[in-house]
Amino acid sequence: MREPCLSCMMKHISKAIILLSEAKLGYPLHFWLALGNLSEAEDEIVAEYPEFARKIRELRMNLEIGIATYGDVMNILEEAAKLKNGEEDE
Repeated sequence: MREPCLSCMMKHISKAIILLSEAKLGYPLHFWLALGNLSEAEDEIVAEYPEFARKIRELRMNLEIGIATYGDVMNILEEAAKLKNGEEDE
């Protein structure tokens, strides 16, 4: 299992947001790359923050079946920033 890294988690979530934007612009395979980055975000923190990793996983699965949105990913990035800054207990 990898060493937990909140900064890396945030970078993967941010990359997913960029890729989701590109998917909307006509690059449909970027949707799957976004899901892969969300999976990486989970992996970055699961050892130390399993509940937050679970939230990211749930979001990723909901994106895949079409019941989550780009805005939901932005929301999880905001939550991740709070976690990283110690504003939220996990």
